[in-house]
Amino acid sequence: MDKIIPVDIVIPCYNVEKVIEKCVRSLLSQIYPGNRYHCYFINDASTDRTGEILDSFNNDDHLTVIHHEQNLGLSSTRNTGINMCNADYIAFLDGDMTVENNWLESFLPYFKKNIIAVMGDNIPPTDIKLNSVEKYYFGKLRGARQFNDGDNISFEYMLYGNAMIRRSGLMKCGLFDEKIINYGGEDTDLSVRIFDVFPNCFVFSKKSNSVHYHRRTLSQFCSSMETYGEFNLPVLIKRYPHHKNKFGADWINSIKGYFLFNFIIYRIIKMIYCCFPSQMLIKYMVVRSVIVGARNSK
Repeated sequence: MDKIIPVDIVIPCYNVEKVIEKCVRSLLSQIYPGNRYHCYFINDASTDRTGEILDSFNNDDHLTVIHHEQNLGLSSTRNTGINMCNADYIAFLDGDMTVENNWLESFLPYFKKNIIAVMGDNIPPTDIKLNSVEKYYFGKLRGARQFNDGDNISFEYMLYGNAMIRRSGLMKCGLFDEKIINYGGEDTDLSVRIFDVFPNCFVFSKKSNSVHYHRRTLSQFCSSMETYGEFNLPVLIKRYPHHKNKFGADWINSIKGYFLFNFIIYRIIKMIYCCFPSQMLIKYMVVRSVIVGARNSK
């Protein structure tokens, strides 16, 4: 892709006062021509100093700050930004992330004829010591990291915390579902809709990293995944039954599911984890949290 195409960047923000200034400055420092990209920071009614920090950049022509009067959730926040965009390509970055100065241009070579969206990777800050669950979160056992740079990925791996998408493909398939307000699922819902219209349209980039500053413990991560399993996973399974096994539906109430994901096995895994906190054991507990949530769903 030789010509310099216009790109809009959508950055949803909620209570990220410790990172947001770094995020803004990293985006304003892009080597991409300044007149060919614009940033839309959407503050989703943060209760900390996020809005105040964003407003301190209001005089910069490269960005626009939008404030929600009430907290609407990630889908609505991203959609607010998307509806402001008019560029051919839209990039997404979460407000608790920073990027290198070549981040924008790093996506563009992956946009071959049939590619609709490209997802970058998340890496940890270099100045912190990762706990065991963070090592799993940033490790090779999770998500698209099992793939090589430039590989096509299926919809279940395509997330939008660090990504770029063709605006035409997004508008054809619809925006993020604003009814999804609990943790998780809004990215997968959009990716399924896009994938069903444009098969093999997603690519993984290992050259478009973002530094993710969000800290988490195992209990916090498992709690979030149980929330996803209880509220949003059942919606995805019902909405897209032709992809139900991709969502792991065959593990929820099946014999094999209860054989592997039951309280006795969980207690054994948890005791082993206390002595040997391996990533495989963490993966088991995270997956179990999703399944338990789905089993508790009404």
